[in-house]
Amino acid sequence: MKKRVIINLQQIGEAGLELSEEVEAAALLGTEATGSLRAAGPVSCSIRAQVYDEKELVARAAMQAPLRVRCERCLEEFDFTLPVACTLNVSLERDQEEVDLTDDLHEELMLALPTYPKCELIGKSCQINDVMSEFGLDKAPQQGVDSVAPGGKSVWDALDAVNASPSE
Repeated sequence: MKKRVIINLQQIGEAGLELSEEVEAAALLGTEATGSLRAAGPVSCSIRAQVYDEKELVARAAMQAPLRVRCERCLEEFDFTLPVACTLNVSLERDQEEVDLTDDLHEELMLALPTYPKCELIGKSCQINDVMSEFGLDKAPQQGVDSVAPGGKSVWDALDAVNASPSE
């Protein structure tokens, strides 16, 4: 298993170069787990690289990153595979022999990570949506809690008065 994704430019022919590799998750996802996400295995990478006019490398990558995710709503953990497809353009220097795509692929994966992961990612319904829970979502009003302002008016009546046009 590789730690870096390096393209040797000498191996790229006129038809391009195709690579399929497994890369350590720490190399592409980072070493520390973010709050609700962590790697659950190596990242699979398929890359098709082509050089144009000896000045630019175009690499089309498809990655599959297995993750262990904690739902932000119900706090239950589940496994999820994040698919990422991207195209990378790299300017080449004269007599350059190889290109390291690791940092660019890392950025693409970071941008694709869900910011607020929920069970819906895998088609599962959160228990918090099914029943009333202690989180305070979808609860029935409690005894003795009045949601109407004093005098029987809604708390939004004051905003209605702001939009009212003055009498002419």
